[in-house]
Amino acid sequence: MNLLDSFLWLRLVQDAAPLLPQPGYLAVLRHAGWALVLAALLSAGAQLFTARRLREAGGMLAGTMALWACIPGTWGLSYWLGLAFQTPSLMAMALSLHYLWQRLAQRKWPNTVQASSLARSAQSSPWPYRYAVLGMALGYLLLLDTFAYLPLAWYAWGFSPLAYALCLLLALAPWVLGARWSQTAPAPAMLVVLAVFGLTRWPTGNVWDAVLDPWLFVGLHIYLVARYRAQHHA
Repeated sequence: MNLLDSFLWLRLVQDAAPLLPQPGYLAVLRHAGWALVLAALLSAGAQLFTARRLREAGGMLAGTMALWACIPGTWGLSYWLGLAFQTPSLMAMALSLHYLWQRLAQRKWPNTVQASSLARSAQSSPWPYRYAVLGMALGYLLLLDTFAYLPLAWYAWGFSPLAYALCLLLALAPWVLGARWSQTAPAPAMLVVLAVFGLTRWPTGNVWDAVLDPWLFVGLHIYLVARYRAQHHA
């Protein structure tokens, strides 16, 4: 295959009709997504209280809101959240599930040496910071594309297999550069997200919607500010 043939093949791939998800599963995905995200957000917010009763009340509220999000129809919270924000990204769901599992593990096995060592290794790793910066940059590119300030349709490029390949390379970057498993967060979650997206095309068939959403975009800003303050006020 010569250079001209390669260029024509890339143009055919770029111009091909995008693969879209099956619409019948989107309602279930929306309910499950908002239940996970709300449970993680409210559970994390409850940890800001010092009083044990307030933390327990926050945990009960998180469970109640998650159950409310699972109710179908207009009586369910996910219906109204979906009108404004559509469906959470697969990445937001994966991170929420990971956080909830960590909270459960801390309650069940609070003094395990392995869990504490993995947590310290993850906190000292530069990869969460790097992925947060990349996610924030992607969010601003999509925001500029929304207002047509970019010379190319960045969001539309997310339907291309080339965008999916780029995300896959970014997910594999820590291992390519020699990082250990405990230092690669959130690369494992991103690999799972891309695998699910490749099989199902959830939630919209666009890879940018699978790895980022408005709530996660705002959360990345909060994470970066909190990390900056922790490093400079330690």
